Amino acid sequence: MTSGDDLEFENQAILDASARFDFTASDQQYPIALTIAGSDSGGGAGLQADMKTMEAHQVFSTTVVVGLTAQNTLGVDAAMPASVEMIDAQFASLMADFDVRAAKTGALFDAETVRAVARNVRQHKVDHLVVDPVMVAKGGAALLDEAGVQTLKEELLPLSELVTPNIPEAELLSGMTIDNLDDMKHAAAKIQALGIKNVMVKGGHLDGDTVVDYIALGDEDFVLTGPKVQGKRKHGTGDTLSAAITSQLAKGMSLKNAILMAHRYMNQIIGQPLYIGHGHGPLNHGEWTDPNIFRKELRADAWSCQFVVGLANVGGSEQALFETVRNACAAGITLVQYREKGGAEKTFEERLRIAKKLTSICRAYQVLFFIDDDVDLAIAVNADGVHVGQSDSNVADIAKQAPQLLVGLSVSNLAEEQENRKVQQYLSYIGVGPVFATTTKKDAKTPIGLKGLAAVKQASKLPVVAIGGVTEKNVKAIRAAGADGLAAISAFTKSQNLEKTVAQFTGKDVKNHEK
Repeated sequence: MTSGDDLEFENQAILDASARFDFTASDQQYPIALTIAGSDSGGGAGLQADMKTMEAHQVFSTTVVVGLTAQNTLGVDAAMPASVEMIDAQFASLMADFDVRAAKTGALFDAETVRAVARNVRQHKVDHLVVDPVMVAKGGAALLDEAGVQTLKEELLPLSELVTPNIPEAELLSGMTIDNLDDMKHAAAKIQALGIKNVMVKGGHLDGDTVVDYIALGDEDFVLTGPKVQGKRKHGTGDTLSAAITSQLAKGMSLKNAILMAHRYMNQIIGQPLYIGHGHGPLNHGEWTDPNIFRKELRADAWSCQFVVGLANVGGSEQALFETVRNACAAGITLVQYREKGGAEKTFEERLRIAKKLTSICRAYQVLFFIDDDVDLAIAVNADGVHVGQSDSNVADIAKQAPQLLVGLSVSNLAEEQENRKVQQYLSYIGVGPVFATTTKKDAKTPIGLKGLAAVKQASKLPVVAIGGVTEKNVKAIRAAGADGLAAISAFTKSQNLEKTVAQFTGKDVKNHEK
């Protein structure tokens, strides 16, 4: 018989073996990279840019912090190197636990720091080292002193698999002036002569509308080009490019292909700026959507046919809700608004799950997806917009909280439209109604009729969407009153021919008939 102590020992042995197995499995599944750089408190460069880039490339990022900076997009206000002892301790701690497959360096501050990093790279046998020889910040501040540059050339660069200087850095390393592609080639050859096999000279500082990068990989060389984006929203480009290359190396990619992948990533994000800060703004590492993209690219009939729907409108069945929305999207609906009114209360988690599924359906058909009233839910599912009523939420607050959301506002008459003139700059459309009597909203106000709708349309500069009592029988009259769009519930949920109903709402039935 096994004693309690023996059983505990056996269980611990199983746990230990499992832990070893899990470590090995995760080690194989999740490539790990290391950034050896300074901290940028502004988040646009340094190890922060490296970490964002590595995570964007699905690589787990670890860090050795070699110094601190107090900086923002306007410049560096203060800098302080880490002690050699702390640098050594960070290396020792990381290498004792992580399988670091590739590493990169950024700003290294001074000769002592460069020497400490080089020593640790040799001691811990760091593979696939990419050296981004950061010497000057985007705003002009020096990030490596003269002695540091010399130490970098003598001790760290020979340990690298690739060095990625920009034009000013390549000039310092090669000792020559660079004005064109031929100069870049000569500079790369001189840098290779320092004992570095592979060099990438980045040509973003040269004149012209195209960025030209020259890459020398041993005896092979090639040129990569990309569009030069004007403006100053390009802080941390060097860090980001080198981190992207390092990420691909950590995933086992060849150096040439890693460079090609990183170059493609840079060209992709450089044209999607983030308007953050007042100076040299950061790059869009996560490829966030421009908050104004929908305002810029909305189709002309974006508001023409809106389907307002929730569980209460389809008998409480989630499956029926999903099928109804999918069918409406396939029929040509232009916007779906998810609204839970009446019936059993749903928790936020339950509504979140439903809204996520509805979002995916709408995305598949390129149909706008809005949430009724709930801004938090709209943010959580990355909805296109939110529709609010007079008492639901302050429109200006929504614009401040979630500028990426399109906002629709309900007004019941001309007086309310005029009361909301101050917030119309934040709105995408206004919903007007009820135009006719409706049974789907118990607290609906007095219908304003076609004359009331026409009065609001004449006064408003925004698209006007008719709501309340809209059916197949009155859509032509509503459009004739000037409505830019129509919103309905039962007209779609009870339709015997959804495609025909949608065509009537959008006016396409008239166009087809005229043809």
